[in-house]
Amino acid sequence: MDLKALLGDAYKEGMTFEEIEAALKDVQPPEDPAGAAEITRLKTALSKANGEAAEYKKQLRGKQSEAEQVASARFQSAQYDGTNDVSVSLEVREKNRIAVVAVGGAVLFIEFGTGVRYPDNHPEASVNGFTRGGYGHRLGRLLQGWRYDGDPGTNGQVIQKGKHAGQVHTYGNPANMSMYGTVRELEQKFAELARRCFA
Repeated sequence: MDLKALLGDAYKEGMTFEEIEAALKDVQPPEDPAGAAEITRLKTALSKANGEAAEYKKQLRGKQSEAEQVASARFQSAQYDGTNDVSVSLEVREKNRIAVVAVGGAVLFIEFGTGVRYPDNHPEASVNGFTRGGYGHRLGRLLQGWRYDGDPGTNGQVIQKGKHAGQVHTYGNPANMSMYGTVRELEQKFAELARRCFA
């Protein structure tokens, strides 16, 4: 006896564990021993699957928290001249999808790098339109660097003398690839989690 025959009119294509479990509660056990044994077997299998799904969800929640931690750590340890104002959070995009989201004025500069003195080595920079020195105020194209007011960050040099004293001189920063690296690391971790859960 298959599930469709067992549930009869209550059966729907694509039912969730919870829907099947609720529908099975309303099924009257057949009088023949083989049918009753089949219902018991299905209920036991469903209960086991529900337990495994709950454990998977628990592990996935742990990985979501880990995803946020990985991205935050990568952005916070990034080499960047200026105020690193990046904050990282998770957003639910669909029922079973999350996105690691980084916001702040420094996100693009940290991710893709600035300044033509550094290699243009981010694998996704040109695809996304972020050519070195070609975005922001386009100061990154200046070989001699540029000045700004604010936090010197990692390598910025505070100008000590002259009319620009107190400003910061910078050549920019390399592509730290914080989000790119986070995605690659999480792909490996989630693949391992999936192998453990579904093996």
